[in-house]
Amino acid sequence: MRLIINFRKTALRSGCLLAVLALLAWGCGNDDAAESSSVPTIIATTGILADVVGNVACDGLAEVDALIPPGGDPHAFQASLSDRGRMENAALVVANGLFLEEGLEDTIEAVEASGTPVFRIADHISTIEYGSTDYEDDHDDHEGHDHEDHDDHEDHEEEGHDDHEDHDDHEDHEEEGHDDHDDHEGHDHGHHHSGADPHVWFDPVRVADALPALSEALAAQAGLDAAALDECTAAYRGELTALDAEVEQILAPLDPQDRLLVTNHDALGYFADRYGFKVVGTAIPGGSTLGQTNPAALQELVEVIGETGVSAIFSETTHSSDDAEALGREAGVQVLSLYTGSLGPAGSGADTYTGFIRTNAKRIAEGLG
Repeated sequence: MRLIINFRKTALRSGCLLAVLALLAWGCGNDDAAESSSVPTIIATTGILADVVGNVACDGLAEVDALIPPGGDPHAFQASLSDRGRMENAALVVANGLFLEEGLEDTIEAVEASGTPVFRIADHISTIEYGSTDYEDDHDDHEGHDHEDHDDHEDHEEEGHDDHEDHDDHEDHEEEGHDDHDDHEGHDHGHHHSGADPHVWFDPVRVADALPALSEALAAQAGLDAAALDECTAAYRGELTALDAEVEQILAPLDPQDRLLVTNHDALGYFADRYGFKVVGTAIPGGSTLGQTNPAALQELVEVIGETGVSAIFSETTHSSDDAEALGREAGVQVLSLYTGSLGPAGSGADTYTGFIRTNAKRIAEGLG
């Protein structure tokens, strides 16, 4: 009887051992499969850029992660040690450039110096200067902005937006570092700044024009399949072109004299340039949310709002609305919130780049209509 029991125990132990060995072999096989199916990781600074990159590297060509969390302000965000590690281990870092990511500049430069390639999308976009879409009393009729029919997108793509009369020397500005634009006289309603405006994503046509360069960087520096990238890029460019036409229709009911914007900080210059608006002023001076409000300038802006008949002030989801709310109360106009430096949460309608642009256009049309 004891021999039978021992035999049974031995058989049971042998069976357990075989089972464990089988599980280990299965696990090792899966590790090999996971390694063979792994894809490069791309780190984008903002969720907006991450969504754009994900559409160019579509169908799982790469794993795309955003560095700045949803709702984060790209002007103010600073990287932790783990954030720096993620960037250094990425196949490619995609940044905006033009000093948008103020708190990240040193880290991005250090990561690039360590050998991680960095693609700055603003380097591949026809930029405008701060203040170029400011309201001017002698241009009340918005001459030069035939926003009723922006149906010449192909011309923009082929000519590099040469039909923006005021911005036909962008390449010179990029090469010279924009040092020659330090005197925006006559625009002292929150525009004490100069140089190229970094908020390039507010023009979907400009973003569409930068996609081929992004695709080339993903192929050359991250090793992604060029043919697959070309297909994804063509499809996404078509989506952005359709979005631009949709935004035109959303804004079509607004008369030229109603296309006046007062915002929290100077973030909507490209939107104004694309769709025929003028920026009357901002609650926070300059193109960064890190600036400080000026009571005298705010009072002057209240007077300008009254003179121009602006019907709404636009605050931001990434920044306190206190200044905009105070300005609205003083001026007697409503305050509506826009998504500016970050996508919205899931279900907000602004949780993709196309939804972000569409939602903002609808809110602007609602506020000024």
